[in-house]
Amino acid sequence: MGKLALILFISIALISCNQNKPQPVQKKEEKKIPAIKEIQNDIAKIVKKVTPSVVTIFSYPKEKYEKTRIFNYFDESPQYNNESLGSGFVIKKDENYIYIATNTHVIEKSNLITVRFFNNSERKAEIVGSDSKTDIAVLKIKIDDEIKNINPIPFAEPSDIKIGYFVIAAGSPYNLGHTFTFGIISALGRNLGISNYENFIQTDAAINPGDSGGPLINIDGKVVGMNTAIIQTGQGLGFAIPVSTVKQITEELILHGKVIRGWLGVLVQDLYPKLKKKYNLKYGVIVIKVFKGSPAYKTGIKVGDIILSVDNKPIRSPNDIKNIISNLKPDQTISIKILHHGKEQTLQVKIEKTPKDD
Repeated sequence: MGKLALILFISIALISCNQNKPQPVQKKEEKKIPAIKEIQNDIAKIVKKVTPSVVTIFSYPKEKYEKTRIFNYFDESPQYNNESLGSGFVIKKDENYIYIATNTHVIEKSNLITVRFFNNSERKAEIVGSDSKTDIAVLKIKIDDEIKNINPIPFAEPSDIKIGYFVIAAGSPYNLGHTFTFGIISALGRNLGISNYENFIQTDAAINPGDSGGPLINIDGKVVGMNTAIIQTGQGLGFAIPVSTVKQITEELILHGKVIRGWLGVLVQDLYPKLKKKYNLKYGVIVIKVFKGSPAYKTGIKVGDIILSVDNKPIRSPNDIKNIISNLKPDQTISIKILHHGKEQTLQVKIEKTPKDD
C-alpha cells in the first residue's frame, strides 16, 4: 500500500503542476495591409521626398519682367505676354551652387530666368549651358540659408527603364506647381522629329504644358527621364528624354558649358527592301553622302556602302548611328563593319569633333 500511495501522490502532483503551468499565449492574427495600399504609401513617400527638388521656372525678357512685377497685393498675379513657363529639378549641389536641369526650349529666348521652389521662394538663375540638339539645359542658383537643405534627385540606371514599369511625372502644368501624375512606361525609343537626337520614353502619366523640363521618376524615387513633349491631339501620350541622355548632357554642360560631340561625316538612310532581300540583311543603313575631309572620307567609306554595326552594336536605323556617334568623343577610335559591293569589311575610324552648325 505504501508504493500505491506514493504513485498516487506523484500522479496528483504532476497533474497539479501541468494545470498551473502557464499556457502559451495565442498571437492575434496580424492584419495584412493590401498590396495596393502599400504601393499607394510608397508613392506618397516618394512624392514627399522629391518635392523640394522639383522647381517651377519662369523666363521672360528683363524689361517686361521689371515693368509688370508691380501690382497690388489683392490683385491677381499678372499674366506675362512673353513669359515662358516650365519645370526643372535639382541634379547637383556643391558648396556654392544648386544645379537644375530643364529643357532648352523653356529658357532659350530669355534675358531673365527665375526659379520658384516648393516653399514659394524665388531666385534668379544663371544659365550654365544649353544644348538645343537634345533640348537640355542646366541652370545654377547661389545657395543661401533658405534653400541650402535642398538635395539632388538621384539618377536611375538605364537598365531600370522597362516597358510596363511604374513612373511619376512631376512639374508645374499651367503654373500649378508641384503636380504629380502616375502611370507606366508605355514604349521606348520613340522618334518624333522634334529634335536632332531622339530616343524618347513614352508614358501615359499625364504631361501638360508647363511640365517641360520636370523629372520622370520611378518608384525608387530616381530620375528615369526628363518630361519634354506631348501630342496635343492625343491622350495618354507624353514623352521624356531618357536618363542616359540627361546624365551625359548635363555633366558636359556643367563641365564645359557646351556639348562636344563626335563626328563621322556621313548621311545615311534606311535600307530599301530590295537591298535587304538581295544581301539577306536583317539590319543596316545605306550611306547616301560622305562629307569631304571627314573621318568617313579619310577611312574610305563610300556612297552606297551599308553600315552594319559600330563597335559591334547593330545599326537598325539612321537614328541609331546618329546617337552612337554623338556620344563619342574626338580622337576616339571605333570599329565600323560595312558591306562594300556585297563584301563585309571592318574599318577602324578615328572620330573627330563635330564642325560648328553641322
